[in-house]
Amino acid sequence: MLTLLAWGPSAFTDQWTADDREVVLQNPVINGAANASDAFSRDYTEHLGDSGQWRPLSALSLRLDHTLFGPLSSTPWHVINILLQLLTVTTAWLLSRRINPAGLALGILFFATHPILSNSVAWVSGRPAMLCVLLGLTAANLHAWVLSKRVKPSLQALSALLATILPLLAKEDGVLFVLLLLYLTVKAETGARLANILGIFIAVTAWLVARGLALGAFSFGAHPALADFDIHQRAIVGLRALAEVIRIAVVPFGFSPRYELDALPATALACGLLSLVTYLSIQCVRRWGWSPILFIAPALAFTPFLQVIPAGEVFAPRFAHIALLFSVPLADKALRAAPPKLAIVMCASLIAGSWTATRHYSSAESYWTAALAANPQSAASLNALGLFHQDRGDHQAALGFFKRSLTLEPSHSRAWTNTARSLYATDMLNEAAVALRQAVKTGPRNPIAHVNWGRHLQRLEDHSAARRAFQRATELSPGMHAAWTGLATACEALEEHGAAREARLRAEDISPKEASKP
Repeated sequence: MLTLLAWGPSAFTDQWTADDREVVLQNPVINGAANASDAFSRDYTEHLGDSGQWRPLSALSLRLDHTLFGPLSSTPWHVINILLQLLTVTTAWLLSRRINPAGLALGILFFATHPILSNSVAWVSGRPAMLCVLLGLTAANLHAWVLSKRVKPSLQALSALLATILPLLAKEDGVLFVLLLLYLTVKAETGARLANILGIFIAVTAWLVARGLALGAFSFGAHPALADFDIHQRAIVGLRALAEVIRIAVVPFGFSPRYELDALPATALACGLLSLVTYLSIQCVRRWGWSPILFIAPALAFTPFLQVIPAGEVFAPRFAHIALLFSVPLADKALRAAPPKLAIVMCASLIAGSWTATRHYSSAESYWTAALAANPQSAASLNALGLFHQDRGDHQAALGFFKRSLTLEPSHSRAWTNTARSLYATDMLNEAAVALRQAVKTGPRNPIAHVNWGRHLQRLEDHSAARRAFQRATELSPGMHAAWTGLATACEALEEHGAAREARLRAEDISPKEASKP
């Protein structure tokens, strides 16, 4: 009931927010333009450029929503998210009863209503984080049941394999559920523990191989925001992100739906906070033993390593979804030790905070306005607000936001591309051409910039140069449908019919249903 009270308001949202349209609605696997099986053979955001994310079950989950509800309103998609959260809380309760017969009711209440989860529950694009946790808990419950039946070691290993790989197929940080699986066999016989470890090892190995084959790379690279950072710099960013996780877990107000480097705590402040947390953890162990921090400590320690796993942002609250789940034993102990009135105030505060955070996801404008309020110097937020107005046809307002974005970050390739679109819409063709040149110059590895430049060259009937632009886009993002169709059109204009046919076939492989449209 309290879970519904906390997240029910998100069901009244009918608009798409942030990058829902780009990441979800334009994804060929999700919108049905590509085959469902392609979810297992391509990058999650291949249509926008490779991100290094392999999340087939998340893509299929969203595809089911698209099939059932269509793209007109986000309301039923949000209802599904709320139902998934209810299932997650239920499975967490069932697992807690297996671990502790008395249950961990207050800790689970803390997890179920915490505003951090708004980034997953109240946002359609946050589905991978939620699905990862639900699959991890469901599979862990099943694995605990298998272990209780004392079945053959081979079946125990198979159960561990499934419990490991299911959350990983939804999101990469599902690897943290390995901690939970190892804990479930702490008191088991040696054979059961060995079977458990074997199943986990096979699952992780199989996932790494399958991911590598699907993405064509077996390594992890930092996301674009940290692409130029060395390992030392990424570690510092990770520590700052870890400090922010702890801050918003304890004080769940005043946090942004997305973070850039300037919005994270300063390094000195982060180190001070982490030192204080370390001291409090030692006191916690002295009072309650190791069990309350058995899961949360390694989960938090894993947070800095998220800086080497591909993501669209430096940090976002959904990165802490599993860490918050693993804080349930500690939160339960702390709330039981607190005066009853304080626990009631905490519960009410969490629900109120969830209502406030949910409003950030009511529209793209509210999302990016909240992000800009947290970081007024965010070129990305200004660019996104410009896109919001561009989609509404208010190109003058859009150009104002794009100009502010480029003033802060002159090398913002996407802002230059979006500027060109609004300039085209207002018949300022020469200025649009200048903006497109800047987009390619400042973003040589931005496939969207090359596609838009190629389209401009086609308008000028410079098909040879257009061909080169589209060819470059296909090299940067082999899964981008628009790049291959543009290349096919340019080749046809040059009477290179063989190359045009090959490009058309490649486009058809990416989005068969798009290719079949008249």
